[in-house]
Amino acid sequence: MQPSNHRHFDGTGLAYGLFAILIWGSFPFYFKQTELFGFLSVYGHRALWAMPFMLCVLLLMRSWKGVVPVFQSRRLFLPIAITSLIVATQQALYIWGIFTERIVELSMGFYLVPAFSTLLGCICFSERVSRIQWLATGLSVLGVVVLIAWLGDNPWLGVTMGLSFTIYSAIRKRLSVEPAAGLFLETVPLFFIGFWFVIQFPLEGGHSLLSWSGLLLPLSAVYTMLPILLYVVASHRVPLSILGMLFYLAPTVGFLIGIFVYDEDFSPVHVLAFALIWLGLLIYLWADRVNAKSVD
Repeated sequence: MQPSNHRHFDGTGLAYGLFAILIWGSFPFYFKQTELFGFLSVYGHRALWAMPFMLCVLLLMRSWKGVVPVFQSRRLFLPIAITSLIVATQQALYIWGIFTERIVELSMGFYLVPAFSTLLGCICFSERVSRIQWLATGLSVLGVVVLIAWLGDNPWLGVTMGLSFTIYSAIRKRLSVEPAAGLFLETVPLFFIGFWFVIQFPLEGGHSLLSWSGLLLPLSAVYTMLPILLYVVASHRVPLSILGMLFYLAPTVGFLIGIFVYDEDFSPVHVLAFALIWLGLLIYLWADRVNAKSVD
């Protein structure tokens, strides 16, 4: 008999998860097609259209009741406001990174998330860290040091993306807010930010939304919010340990796109640095899996 603490999952849930990850990985393809409109216009439209889309999702899922408690509690409202600002910053940096041919560096940031999670848990939450986790963290940090020391690169973009994602995840994990309601609330400030950007920075070159390429701008909100919703649905059907490992397929797809499609620089020093980061990631995932089995 299967232990009760093993969650059942089906093929549909796994398909949702894989589809979400493939969409995440294809972001560079999508946003490269919008580059002709200019960064500020693209960012503005991405932020503007997110709230209307999430409002429709909220109504379809009948999760609107989850919004009310957030406004009634400062304990919930302030963290949601903070995560909204983090999302706004992440979106800006991610689109800018794609436009400036730093897709490989963006991928590196997501590989560093386990290392940042370990450091954050130890420093801010006094969590116990095993020797294996310290080893994994050390290898990942060493990979970044290699880039700085040998190439003189300053991978601030990747580091910022990885660190901000870690902080965002830590805050959301501790909030008892329905996923759809939380996502909707995070898009409300983005709507006003996006509205200001769209007014201040109209589309460059006389382009219009009423064209095939122009439609990519409002649809960008759908394209970036959809995988989040799919991932949430998948999390109810698939064990998080499996989803956690599958998640790293997304930056891997982006990493390969950056090298083989957009011909970004990837020297032998980059190979060494990423090998250290990947090794640290694999050790971390292995240790996490061992710990999960021991708890079971």
